[in-house]
Amino acid sequence: MDIYVTEMKFENEVLNVFTEADVENCTAVSQMIVDSDDFSFIYLLDNGVDYVRLHFVSETWEMLERYRNQKIVLNETLELSDFYDELNYLISNIEGNNNYGKEFEAKVVETFKA
Repeated sequence: MDIYVTEMKFENEVLNVFTEADVENCTAVSQMIVDSDDFSFIYLLDNGVDYVRLHFVSETWEMLERYRNQKIVLNETLELSDFYDELNYLISNIEGNNNYGKEFEAKVVETFKA
């Protein structure tokens, strides 16, 4: 199941991200993957049956960079554990690596400062 971040707000030292999907029964998996074709970082959630893929499309990346390493919470209830550890690992792996596609790599390098 794919769901998308629709809104982001930074309040009280927390980056709150929101989706319109029901994530009440989900738990954080502490793992991220990349969809370089759709310019998306994907945080994995587990709903007890299968994985739910929470997409952070390129339009959200500026906020992720601006509030990098702050606590990040989905729908004000679910902390996305290890989010920035995972994101930082992916960014370092993408830089200089054309396996993700030149355009995707360029966008990542442009948005996320090392």
